[in-house]
Amino acid sequence: MLQNERLENILCYLRINKFATVDELSQQMDVSTMTIRRDLNSLCEKGYIERCHGGAQMTQKLAPETDYSVKKERNQEEKRRIAKRALAFIGENDTVYLDSGTTTFELAKLLCTFPKPVSVVTNDLNIALLLADSPVDVTVTGGNVQKKTQSIMGRASEEFLKQFRFSRAFLGGTSVDYDFNLFSPSYEKAFLKKMILELSAQSYLLVDSSKFFSQSMCLVTGFDRFTGVVTDRKFNEEEQKKLKELGAKVIIV
Repeated sequence: MLQNERLENILCYLRINKFATVDELSQQMDVSTMTIRRDLNSLCEKGYIERCHGGAQMTQKLAPETDYSVKKERNQEEKRRIAKRALAFIGENDTVYLDSGTTTFELAKLLCTFPKPVSVVTNDLNIALLLADSPVDVTVTGGNVQKKTQSIMGRASEEFLKQFRFSRAFLGGTSVDYDFNLFSPSYEKAFLKKMILELSAQSYLLVDSSKFFSQSMCLVTGFDRFTGVVTDRKFNEEEQKKLKELGAKVIIV
């Protein structure tokens, strides 16, 4: 069994059983305890699990809000692939909402040379500044600037957005749990995303593999609520079955 497959199987086993000892996992995976310890250390470093005496359990920590400068450096190639695929959903004269985030920023980069007229509304300062030097018609929401993420939030932003109806919305997220629900680290962000879903004819979630199988404070919605979920994550058989049962449309890049 290859390591990546074994890591997926370990996560699957822990999701079902909540906790497992090293010896137990060694028997289940038919490998040495030394190999299991290395696997558990790898999963722990990635934040998927927590090591505890004699074994491991699924992480109980909530995913925090990360500084924009840190997020920008993570999984850049994966984010570019996701953005390139998402671009195909945008058409001529669309009114597009771009959520704040580093993956949507990659999509905004591609829109700078988009050959058709398109209008963009965003609550992301970096996206707004980028598109200001492009042919794209760009509108920025009002509200308070959240310095950590360089995004605009608050009641003023919500009231401003109520005036719009969007052809397409592209949202990001901090974390996705084991039931394929999207979570956000604050009530304000979760509420804003929910509102955008109601204002949009089609909505797409852009989420790279590092966001999976963790949980933030506030539930946004399930994968089935989106027109499509674009991700680089490869799902195992059990996860594919669950996604099918949910009726979620997932596009893997």
